[in-house]
Amino acid sequence: MVEKRIQGLKRLLENLRVEKRTLREKIADLQKEHRQAVRILKEGWRLLEALPGGVVLIQDEKIGFINETARQALGCDEADIKGHDFLEFVHPEFQTSLRARYRKRVSGKPVPNRYEACLRSKSGDMLWCEVRVKKILVGGRRAFLLNLIGLNERKEAEKLHIEAGKQEVIERLSRGLHREMEGWLRSLDHNSSLLQELQWLGEGGTKQEGAISFDLRKVAQDVISTTRNQWRKGLPEGEGTIRMKTYLRALPNLMGRPEEIAYALNALVKNAVEALNAEGTIYLTTEESGGFAHLYIQDSGNGIPSEVRDRIYDPFFTTKGKDRRGLGLSLARAIIRRNGGEMELRSGDGGGTICTVRMPIPSQASPKKRTARRIRLKDTLVLVVSGQDILRDLLCRWFSSRGCRVDATVTCGEAFQSMKRKAYDLMVVDAEEVEQENLSVFLKRANRDRPKTPIVLIENPPTLRSSKVAKHGDGPFLLEKPLNMDRVHSVFMEALRAGDPGS
Repeated sequence: MVEKRIQGLKRLLENLRVEKRTLREKIADLQKEHRQAVRILKEGWRLLEALPGGVVLIQDEKIGFINETARQALGCDEADIKGHDFLEFVHPEFQTSLRARYRKRVSGKPVPNRYEACLRSKSGDMLWCEVRVKKILVGGRRAFLLNLIGLNERKEAEKLHIEAGKQEVIERLSRGLHREMEGWLRSLDHNSSLLQELQWLGEGGTKQEGAISFDLRKVAQDVISTTRNQWRKGLPEGEGTIRMKTYLRALPNLMGRPEEIAYALNALVKNAVEALNAEGTIYLTTEESGGFAHLYIQDSGNGIPSEVRDRIYDPFFTTKGKDRRGLGLSLARAIIRRNGGEMELRSGDGGGTICTVRMPIPSQASPKKRTARRIRLKDTLVLVVSGQDILRDLLCRWFSSRGCRVDATVTCGEAFQSMKRKAYDLMVVDAEEVEQENLSVFLKRANRDRPKTPIVLIENPPTLRSSKVAKHGDGPFLLEKPLNMDRVHSVFMEALRAGDPGS
């Protein structure tokens, strides 16, 4: 009896051993399948990251995944986006409509799976894209996978095509009017400006005849002197204050017709003055970059409303009343192009307007040593801290045009967060826009965390010299307002040399 039990136990033990081996083999197979599934999943996510188009996963109105292409387009790190409401990265004009579209989709109502939308990058740029949506399940819950296809280049091409068509109509109309009115106008007024303006509008392309060597800075100075008397007379007595600040850096001589350039700049300054409504600041800046002379006219007005931005160059279009001809911007651009240059207006709602005039520098006029200076600045990582939009944008443009990588913040608190993530080669702080206590804290913290990073402080004289601010390395280096662009370059280079251990 006992022997039978022993035999039965032996058989049971053997069966258990066989079952154990079988289970081990199954576990090994399952582990192998699991590793393979993990590899496939990782490969799938890697492919999503590497896709040339943007990919975004939205669940419960939050961003659960965003690939590298989309992050780069928005100019944000993954930590700045993941888990945030997707509407934070949609242009304000489209937020209401996209929220309504999303809620309809969630409720099961029919909504197009393909549409156009406009996102907003970290720097505030508009990013047009075609959005394609697919409903999926993630973790057993409903989610939406978005494929974003950039449309900025197509939109720009369409805009240029429309502008070219408009320009052709303008030129044809202006030539016809010029011919019909030439005799009549000359009989009334040999000095009629309308006849000359129609001729400028009617002549497309660059005109070489009559071009001479001229100094753009001198032309700008003359225009400022002339327009200052004009707009000061237009201010109501005892009301309004318009400040004109200039940062006119020396430029090589250009080729063109200075009297025409002066006419165009006069119109642009007048346009900037009118945008201020008798109160505000205009910055006029010149600089050389990439073989071109740049002139910037920046105003602190309310900006150009989005609904009229596509019409600002249309002749006879104006938002300033029926008594105005509406030729200023269209004439200015026609003149700049006639002299071989280009003109661009950038504006944000409530954020002022920046007009950029770019004109080519004759090759023999640009000394080679300037190229060497830009090479030394290339790929330098710079942090700009300023609560003044115009100055912040001016500095960002100055550094970017020289190949630098630039981050910009408004407050010292934001600057602290940026310093945690990146090791900057140079920091530029608008001390006038920062409270003295915050400035001292910022410099002390920078001295502790980034002792080798040079800092340039910008302030009205002589405030900084009497400030009790923390000492930072060999600095802080000082720049006085208003900025002198020659001095700006030398101070930034001096600061970078001080922060370079190999210099």
